[in-house]
Amino acid sequence: MRTLRIVRLCLAASLLAAMVLSGCGKDSPTKPVLPLPPTYPVLSTPQSVLSALEYAYSHRDTVETKAMYDPSYVGTSEDLSDPPGTPPISLTYSDEVAHVDRLASKPTISSAYLSLGPPTSWTRLESDDPSHPEWAVIQIAGTSLTVRITELPDNISEARGSSLFFEFMFKPSTPEPTSPTDTLWTIVRWRESHAAFP
Repeated sequence: MRTLRIVRLCLAASLLAAMVLSGCGKDSPTKPVLPLPPTYPVLSTPQSVLSALEYAYSHRDTVETKAMYDPSYVGTSEDLSDPPGTPPISLTYSDEVAHVDRLASKPTISSAYLSLGPPTSWTRLESDDPSHPEWAVIQIAGTSLTVRITELPDNISEARGSSLFFEFMFKPSTPEPTSPTDTLWTIVRWRESHAAFP
């Protein structure tokens, strides 16, 4: 009988210890608070696409990145300080998604940040491509761009625009009938020219 009582006491103590250690109470301070998923703007204007681009890059979100770029996307980057005749760097849809995926999957990278400057500095224009008059254009000039990647232990790489020019082209599409808007936009072209990245 004494043995049975000892077993019951040990069992009760073990269960109590397990409950305390697992944080089973509602207000347990040991329970981790999960962050809310990012809330993105609806891609209903070219400006909202750029805002989502900043947010997706900074959150290293490949799913949203895929939604913002058109599958036929082509980007070009030209360094004006390169020797004459140097071709610009060309980027595809897959390149942009893979870049964000590397930022997300490399364990030593602790943060990424992208800023295209204040939206008031984004100039929206009509398409100058006769074959695609339905496209929209946003140009960003000056030193608006900031890209910062922090890699452990203390490696911070940062690029800021200098004599910089950006041009984004956006392609409209008619979304599914359940969409809250009549038109959604994706980035279909991107052109960058810069003299240097200090």
